[in-house]
Order: sequence, then structure tokens, then C-alpha cells
Amino acid sequence: MSEAASQQNELIRLTDRPGTEDAPGRDGRTGGRSVRVRVLGRHAPGSLLGHDWLDCEITVTADSVRGHFVTLVTERHLGQWETALDRLGRGSAVRWLDEEHGPELRIEPGRPGGLRVTVSDAEDSGVTLRVVLSLAPGWLDEQRTLLTLVRDAYPSEVVELSPGIHAWRGRPVDGS
Repeated sequence: MSEAASQQNELIRLTDRPGTEDAPGRDGRTGGRSVRVRVLGRHAPGSLLGHDWLDCEITVTADSVRGHFVTLVTERHLGQWETALDRLGRGSAVRWLDEEHGPELRIEPGRPGGLRVTVSDAEDSGVTLRVVLSLAPGWLDEQRTLLTLVRDAYPSEVVELSPGIHAWRGRPVDGS
């Protein structure tokens, strides 16, 4: 898949299931709550430092509120998201992108089939948005599929040989 064709890849898609009271078109509401993380592309394609980083946009939609947060996601973050999905599957709350800079996601299981999702951008914009979602059955499997699709579209192509020393994966290292 080309870089341009894969620009619409979603890493996370948490949306209200059809038929919830806040779904679009019901009683004139424009809602349809959701939290999405979309991969925009590689941060620095062709550069050893930054090639495997992914520029992402987190979008939160709830009734008439819409928030956009821009962040970088690394291979380490993808691994942490995979672990977070396992924890969510066991009914535990998770924090993802829990770092000193950039937005953070907190996901807490709520009533059966529901989640409370908080996106906090305390360091940059000071904005925090929380939505309560009623998810469709199979939502967790969908998240795992999205993660696999992103990893397939943006495979890790750089390896860190030692701290601060990077090389292209699968290419011989010049010893001169």
C-alpha cells in the first residue's frame, strides 16, 4: 500500500454503536460520540531518526463539541497500545500516551458495553475532553485489527543498534 493510499489509516476507532440515543439523526441531534486516532503518515520519511515515527491526529466528537489533538506515535507506543487492549479485555482501565508532553488517552470500562474515554492535552493546550461511549459488540477485536493494519501499512524499517545509533533494518552496516 502506498503512503498516499494509507494516509486514512485509523489506529483507534471508538464510536457509539448504531441506535444509541445520541446517534446522528435521532431527535435532531448531530452527535454520535467518538474517539478516533488517525495516522496521517510517517513523521520524517527517509530519515533514520523519525522515519518510523507516525504523525497522528486524535479526534474527539461529542454532540456539538469536536476536538483535534496532534501527536507522534512510535513503535513503542504501538506496543503499549497492544498491551492496553489486553488490559481492556480483562476489564481494567488504561492510560495510553501517558508522557510528559502531548495528549494522553485514559480509557475506563463503564456499564456493560460502555467506556469512559478521556483525552487530556494538559501540557500543550490545557484541554481535556471526556466522552461516554456505548460500543458495539466486537469493538475490542476491531481495535486489534486496526492496530495490525497500521503496523502492516507502516512497518518498522529502522533499528537502533546501540543508544543513538540507528540503521535501516535489513541493510548491511558500513564498517568504515
